[in-house]
Amino acid sequence: MNVRIKTAAVLTAVLLPLTAACSSHEQGTVQRAEDSRPEGKTTKAPEDKDTSDADCGPDSGLSQAEWMENCADDAGDDNAPNTELKIGDTFRYHDGLKVTVTRIEKVTTFAEYDTRPDSAQTAFRINIKFDNQSKKPIDLDDFSVNAQGATKGGDAELTTWETGSKEITGRLAPGVSDTKNSDGVLDKQYGTQVVVTVTRMNEDTDLLAEDPHWTGPIQ
Repeated sequence: MNVRIKTAAVLTAVLLPLTAACSSHEQGTVQRAEDSRPEGKTTKAPEDKDTSDADCGPDSGLSQAEWMENCADDAGDDNAPNTELKIGDTFRYHDGLKVTVTRIEKVTTFAEYDTRPDSAQTAFRINIKFDNQSKKPIDLDDFSVNAQGATKGGDAELTTWETGSKEITGRLAPGVSDTKNSDGVLDKQYGTQVVVTVTRMNEDTDLLAEDPHWTGPIQ
């Protein structure tokens, strides 16, 4: 019996640190958009508009706020993982940098040399705010953006629309914020709801940590 007790104690001593280590892989924390709203303000639909049975399909006519409230994964759930965000939510890295996907907008105006999407594709632009609240410059070249269909799968094809383009590159000084963008096209068969993944790769990156994802509609 004593041998069994000692064996169990040894296993517990070995496995607990490993379990703790495995569960501690994270790059930062999330600030939900609702947390910054004035007291009493709500994102719920007006009382005269029932969205309890909302159509969350790829051709949904819901507004961005309504879709996020009723259709996004874990919508309205304060217990959602730190890496699952809605458009407007902020992910704060441990070094103080804040990243917010503020909007995914449909692009309909193109410059002369842009490669225009065909009739079976939706052109879009992802607007991302970088707010450097750390104590050192941030290299924006450490970041990459990926977009996928949120309802029927499918990878977006990344490109650049010349008009209004602000590529995610260069250095961001401490205390400075700026909004950059990433452009792409998504086949219409995959709908207009998109999952945006922002990946950061530098010498401090925890390769086992999950990247933050933002879910929302192209509007």
